[in-house]
Amino acid sequence: DIATLAIQLEVKNGKAVVLDEDIATLAIQLEVNDQPPQRAPRGPKKKKGPRTESPRKPYFRYYSKGKTEIRVGRRSEDNDELSCNPKHRDGADWWMHAAGCPGSHVVIRCHDADLDKDVIMDAASLAARQSKCQGSTIKVSLTRCRDVKKPPGAKAGLVTLTGKVQTVTVNMKQAEKRLLRLDDTIVKN
Repeated sequence: DIATLAIQLEVKNGKAVVLDEDIATLAIQLEVNDQPPQRAPRGPKKKKGPRTESPRKPYFRYYSKGKTEIRVGRRSEDNDELSCNPKHRDGADWWMHAAGCPGSHVVIRCHDADLDKDVIMDAASLAARQSKCQGSTIKVSLTRCRDVKKPPGAKAGLVTLTGKVQTVTVNMKQAEKRLLRLDDTIVKN
């Protein structure tokens, strides 16, 4: 009976509170009590220990028709790692970057003195697409990785070219099919 039910709640400061009869009725109908709501059980715990996957590499890998690996930097900090760290490139490898504007550094994993023209165009197309250059034709610089230097204190992604630098011109309209083929070979890691 509600009249005899004097629901008392202990308040933090120790005073007892008597609920009004309407509120007490509502509390009984809704089956409200002083207990906190039941929580859903937790799922299984995550396994601890060493990671099963290898750490993220600072580049994406593409492959030309002849299976030559082309590495494309992900962002400016990764460009520094790709262009300057011997762990990711050899001095005799080829390096490309869109001339005169920010963009990804591209490393062609090949030591040949006479680089295949299709490989050059594949890498140049990737460098042009991954840059902020605009227009239908984009110029891309080509040199050896050993000729790429990072000036002390330079911001991320900024390098200087010291050796013989060649320029490759990419027509973006003609490069569309080439880029679609290369996108089918991408390895993200």
